Amino acid sequence: MSAGLDLAYDEDQEAIRSAVDRFCTQHAVEDQARLSGQAFPRTLWRQLAELGVFYPAAPEHPEAGGALAVCAISETLGQHVFPGPIAATYCAIQVLHGDAASAVMDGHALVSLSSAGSTLLPWGTEADLFLVVDGDTIARGETPDAAEPIATLGGETWGRARLKPDATLPASARALIIANIATAAYLTGAAWQLLRATSNHAATRKQFGKTLGEFQAVAHPLADCAIGLTAAQTLARAAACSFDDRATDSALQQARSLAAAAALSARRASLGTAFACHQVFAGIGITLEGPVYHVSRRIRQVASTPPGGGRERDILLNEIGLGGEAP
Repeated sequence: MSAGLDLAYDEDQEAIRSAVDRFCTQHAVEDQARLSGQAFPRTLWRQLAELGVFYPAAPEHPEAGGALAVCAISETLGQHVFPGPIAATYCAIQVLHGDAASAVMDGHALVSLSSAGSTLLPWGTEADLFLVVDGDTIARGETPDAAEPIATLGGETWGRARLKPDATLPASARALIIANIATAAYLTGAAWQLLRATSNHAATRKQFGKTLGEFQAVAHPLADCAIGLTAAQTLARAAACSFDDRATDSALQQARSLAAAAALSARRASLGTAFACHQVFAGIGITLEGPVYHVSRRIRQVASTPPGGGRERDILLNEIGLGGEAP
């Protein structure tokens, strides 16, 4: 990856980004984000898949855009706080083959991606395929007989059950890179949407004869949020570019490090943005009927979705010689 790498989306990536944006607007996706305890919107998920948004992650479809297209799509879905296991789906497409991969790409099979040893299964009551992450490996999990429904902050219903992992799947390392890129892109997309709404509110809401944005105690934290989100977004796109450079092993290693940094940076920046924006909106910022809570609660949900950031921290600590990652 050269120092002068252009991280802007090309015409094809912008086209699919625009198509996803139109789809989300036409289907009032943000209204779905305001609901709690509802069944997973299978029809909406399949309709999204029909746009071809999951094909860029398929190794056998390099012409579909690759990781940078995944990044563009995930950012846009984040802006609309689209529900569902988006990063897990991109991850699964890397390790599954044949009918299983096709079912995931077409939106007919829902994926649950969980951590080894954990009984918490994202979308566990709805999922058709279960994958388990253990370090740098991913294994197929046996479908549980029944998953206990668990309510989540994001309004989605997850499940609790014990999984029995099966054999390790190939291309696990590549799949986890894609998952980190998609997670980082989704979180930054959602957080930018939240920050824009908050900035508009600060520009019009008045206290003591001034708009909120005129007070440094409001403007400076929002500026800090913009800096953090820009850094996370840049890392995600840089990781995607390295991932798409299949020519060398060093490019893949660089993508692994950048994707780990992007995921950690996006979690921190998006959670910090949610906190700062709640301060600006005050009480109305934490009511579901208000203008932004459906966004901030989804940010918190995605940021805490398994497998979490422990593996990513280990990757970066190991790079600077502080251990943390098993050799």
